[in-house]
Amino acid sequence: MKILTAAQMSEVDRLTTERYRIPSLLLMENAGRSVVDEIEKVCKGLPDKRIVVLCGRGNNGGDGFVVARYLALRRANPEILLFADPGKLRGDAKSNWEIVQAMKLPIQVLPDAAKSRSYLRKIPFPHVVVDALFGTGLSKPIGSDFKPVIEWINRAAETSFVVAVDIPSGLFADKGSVPGPAVKAHLTVTFSALKLAHILPPASDLAGRAVVAPIGSPDPLFENPRFLFNLVNDTQVSAVIPKRVCDSHKGTYGHVHIVAGSRGKSGAALMTGLAALRSGAGLATLWVPENLQRDIAGKYPELMTEPLLETDKGTSDCADANKILAQGGKMDSLVIGPGLTTHPSTRKLVWELVRNAPVPVVLDADGINAFAPPAGPLENSRRQPVVVTPHPGEMAGLTGRKVPVIQADRIGTACDFALQKQCHVILKGFQTIIATPAGEAYINRTGNPGMATGGTGDVLAGMVGRFLAGWGRWRNNSDCPMLVDFLCAAVYLHGLAGDLAAEAQGEESLIATDLLRYLPHAFRKVRIR
Repeated sequence: MKILTAAQMSEVDRLTTERYRIPSLLLMENAGRSVVDEIEKVCKGLPDKRIVVLCGRGNNGGDGFVVARYLALRRANPEILLFADPGKLRGDAKSNWEIVQAMKLPIQVLPDAAKSRSYLRKIPFPHVVVDALFGTGLSKPIGSDFKPVIEWINRAAETSFVVAVDIPSGLFADKGSVPGPAVKAHLTVTFSALKLAHILPPASDLAGRAVVAPIGSPDPLFENPRFLFNLVNDTQVSAVIPKRVCDSHKGTYGHVHIVAGSRGKSGAALMTGLAALRSGAGLATLWVPENLQRDIAGKYPELMTEPLLETDKGTSDCADANKILAQGGKMDSLVIGPGLTTHPSTRKLVWELVRNAPVPVVLDADGINAFAPPAGPLENSRRQPVVVTPHPGEMAGLTGRKVPVIQADRIGTACDFALQKQCHVILKGFQTIIATPAGEAYINRTGNPGMATGGTGDVLAGMVGRFLAGWGRWRNNSDCPMLVDFLCAAVYLHGLAGDLAAEAQGEESLIATDLLRYLPHAFRKVRIR
């Protein structure tokens, strides 16, 4: 699902009219009617509902006039409050203003701050408040003239249902910050596509439930390659989980090889391998230090293990790199990193494997830390894709940026690194970002704070390895989705399993292996949808 900037949305609207000859007045009509459709669902009927529609001077206000008209046609009792000089209305907004005047709808014109404050103090709060003051074009914080109006709406929200038209007034469409006074809505009805403010907190917290209403712009307009932001959804995920055919076998679904674990960190390797199997891999092999292999072999009979020479610290030694690479013909993806440590010899092992792997590579945990500067380039000589899965601290190690800086611009950080290193990035955390070498960003909204516990990243690494293996076996078919769709599926299902686990037992008690138990439920839920 596309997420557009304000400028991109304006471009779509313009081309809708110029290229497809769909009048902008019709788009405004569809927008206003769609808002009323959503209000009607919430109110379970509109007759006799008292609804106040607050309108500004621009096209957002024009949408508000259409809203008021349709409310009246559906036998509600709308009142329009216009916070502008009617003589300054232009274009489609002016046309719809003339219509509501001709219909003799109740209107109060409040062109100055003093008059608006006086009027708002007198009126009781209605059943519904519709915010159509400022749209996605707002470029500076709301000033003292409109601050009392915003405050009135937010006081009304304690008893009234507040609906924002396109975006809550006071927010900037392209930012997650809250620059000044802003409406806190229960529902936002936006048009054609989501905007970043609907997705990124704290702005998204003010949008309430965001609903996207198509208003008539043809689908090809949203396929512009310059539209780089997307929201992961279950339709995208289900497309990369085809139904299993009757004559399939374990080799059909990929063999994930995992280089993980060290003395005292066998759990990381086990969780990664089990996650690969639980998310659909046909086979999973763990490559672990030889003494560790003796401890974990047979602990889970479904997991195969292979020993590696180890250092005096109980970590994997670089001397066995060729032993792993020699199995390239039997692997479909290679996961490197969980529980490895950053022993110098182990780091060299990681570099060698990433550079020469004949299959797609997932780098997690200490696999990522091995490439912190001044390490060599993060690239594969065989042009296989490399996927890195850092949390913000690991991203700081890769980029030299401070964690607060990364968290303040998660999309920009992930996209910059993916472009610079020509790899795929999964920047973990609240609303995990999946970034591509082409500069695209996909935002995932599944997951919860209960997943902030050791081992959940290992589970994700195994899942990414499984989906990379699936892509590797499917990629030569003409109907194969893009690689990023497989990565998004892993992230989405990982978060969904966490949500299901938290729903069943609470966030505080959630541990990483709970995700393994709930993965089957997550897959089933996506399929049912």
